Amino acid sequence: MGDGVRRHGITRRELLRVGAAGTLAAGLGPLLSACSAGPKTNTSTASTSGKAGGKITIGSFQDNAMKPFREVFIQRFTKETGIKVEYNETNYDTWYQNAKNDGLHKTGAYDIYVMDDNWVPEFAAGNITQSLDKLGFKPNPDILPKGLQQGYWPPVSGPRLKDFASDQPQLYALVIIDDVEMLYYNKDYFPSAPQTWDDIYQVAKAKARPPSLYGWSARGVKGNPIMQTYLPLLNSYGGAFVNDDWSPGFTGPEGVGALERLFSFIPYMPKSVAEFDTDQEVQLLLQGKCTALTEYTGTTHAVDDPASSKVAGKIDFAATPKQERSGPAIGTFICGIASGAPNTEGALKFLEWFTSTPVQTDFARTNGSAAVTNTALHDSEAISKARWLPAIADAVNNSIPKPKTPDEPKMEDILGTHLNEALVEAMGGGRDFTGIAKKHLTAAGNEITNFFKQQGGYF
Repeated sequence: MGDGVRRHGITRRELLRVGAAGTLAAGLGPLLSACSAGPKTNTSTASTSGKAGGKITIGSFQDNAMKPFREVFIQRFTKETGIKVEYNETNYDTWYQNAKNDGLHKTGAYDIYVMDDNWVPEFAAGNITQSLDKLGFKPNPDILPKGLQQGYWPPVSGPRLKDFASDQPQLYALVIIDDVEMLYYNKDYFPSAPQTWDDIYQVAKAKARPPSLYGWSARGVKGNPIMQTYLPLLNSYGGAFVNDDWSPGFTGPEGVGALERLFSFIPYMPKSVAEFDTDQEVQLLLQGKCTALTEYTGTTHAVDDPASSKVAGKIDFAATPKQERSGPAIGTFICGIASGAPNTEGALKFLEWFTSTPVQTDFARTNGSAAVTNTALHDSEAISKARWLPAIADAVNNSIPKPKTPDEPKMEDILGTHLNEALVEAMGGGRDFTGIAKKHLTAAGNEITNFFKQQGGYF
């Protein structure tokens, strides 16, 4: 998703220029005509309050977190509003392409796209989704701000692409499920939530007895997996994926120190950790074979399930540890209204309804879902069934977003490849952890900078 190859006759970079300038580069006129064609938006089939008729169509990628949304709340929305909902779900990559094609050509097949938040820059800048601000939508003030900010373009904070540097941020997508990295720790080894990475290390050093007990488990596979291991460390040491001027934010002492901290766990991690992804690291936790790890919210349900966990009731949750600060990586399920939506008003009604405080509270009470409002995540009834909810709120409130660019997945691939190589070298007997970290982080920084120069629009 992060490269510059053509998809449907237009590259990501050209698509961003469409959003910035309102026109396509020479030679792309036919596609512009196709993008501006299609059904007119119909706002007469639903009202923003009370009962209404009509229908909306929601498309999504498949994910277990969507089950309550799909099986409970869509039906409830229809019952309460009279608006029928057609819900279509497919795999992640297919849905990304289908949604993008629908929005570019304004076919009117969908009213709402359920998206990964890293789609927002492309879908907003390319007018695939509509500005909710321009539609007069007012988000629920109870929504956690860090989650809400994931739907703005250009971003509220952090680096901006050059063509959008002076634009006023607008809300193009609305968070519906908060997904964020948290610390999972075994209370047999930590009397309270560890505050720093040093605390994690000291317990690993004192308690770990590989292979029966590891001090920390990690995702080490190149690309996105090891990035999810490294980002909470990098953020906590005061580093950044990129700085506000798009220069690498991980090549300095903060990034080196974060990677050295990862290397410090090598004696207390499995020998095959460089090949670990989510399934492998989580399995160690559930078997009671590691003291702690960082993972997204999807792991919460497994830890207390006796069918999958040998440590039910023993795992607790917190925001990822501090060094200078806490810095969990955030990723949200987020909804945009299609540019060619047949029923924009009905779509607005759904977003308003689902993110309302009462509905979100019920959402949190339904299988401990990662709701997006402060009230829901601190609701006593919900917490009695899902004790991890306050930790989700804390992690979201301390989270640090990834850079807002369609090229972010490519950036992860570059840095994540070098991180894996660095881990393999350090685990292979390299003792100069500082030298290994500097060498590989510098190489990754140079590669990302060269990629930015090739793409254009950054400097």
